[in-house]
Amino acid sequence: MTDLDRSTGAAFDGHPREALSGLLDGELDGAEAGAVQAHVRACTACGEELHWLRAARWSLRNLPAVEPPAGFLELVVARVNQDDAGGARTGDGGDRAPVVALARRRLPKAGAVGASVAAGVALFALSVPGAGPGAYTPAVDAAVERHVASLSALSTGGLSAVDGGPAPLRPARPVTPTTAAPRDPRDLPAPFRAPARLDGGYRLVEAFAHPEGLQLVYRNGRYGLSVFEAPGRLHLADLPPEGRAVDLAGVTGWRWESDEVDGRVVVFEREGLVVTVIGDEPGDAVTQAARSVPEPRPLSLVQRLGEAGVRLFEALSP
Repeated sequence: MTDLDRSTGAAFDGHPREALSGLLDGELDGAEAGAVQAHVRACTACGEELHWLRAARWSLRNLPAVEPPAGFLELVVARVNQDDAGGARTGDGGDRAPVVALARRRLPKAGAVGASVAAGVALFALSVPGAGPGAYTPAVDAAVERHVASLSALSTGGLSAVDGGPAPLRPARPVTPTTAAPRDPRDLPAPFRAPARLDGGYRLVEAFAHPEGLQLVYRNGRYGLSVFEAPGRLHLADLPPEGRAVDLAGVTGWRWESDEVDGRVVVFEREGLVVTVIGDEPGDAVTQAARSVPEPRPLSLVQRLGEAGVRLFEALSP
């Protein structure tokens, strides 16, 4: 058994899968965390697993509450009462049919036609990449963690000397270097755009995929800057209260003014694309860079049809 096996509880094949969650939660001690991080840097499979584990955990923690359709609970109760009174049963022993039999109830003809149209539109729309951006509120704390994790990965891999400068932005808890998959900035679907330079002397050094869209990493000397792009409609009122409105090239944005962040996080939306800009440079550098982010690329005809289909499906839904 290797040192890695003993310190991390590695699986029989030598991959510390059970320790990846502990690494993200900060549950490993220094030696264990170092061993797992070293393995992840050398193992593509574990690096990819760590990336998607991080993405899944973030997505689950930020899922919105879902309300059942009108009348759904009443329908379930009615069906259970029907079964208790001697209703639907299977044919081989009297066991009650499962509640999923609800799906077989007949609809009125007009309702069936409407449901079929809505389902068909939804199936088409959901099969189209980039269809239907809805409300999207960026989790700025998570974005700060991703920014620092990306800079850590670039520095560890020798790809960049970015270290945040003399006053780097730091999240509330330690983060591990990102294992997100790189993206080719020359081959991005609409509405994403990856400008080679931003105001303030920032130069694009890397692009990463993330669950909601795209992350671009820029460098200006020792300072790093991340631009996150995600399709959606921004609700400024849902962002942390320690901020203020700013004008960003004709659109209203939000700038985080807490003591820890000091204006180095800027969020805005332009034509259905939510942009979060995070940087280490103090002063107005991040706001200046955010103002130079270009307009999103126009959607293709197929993407626009997809968005229209989603809106129609939402309108027909109860």
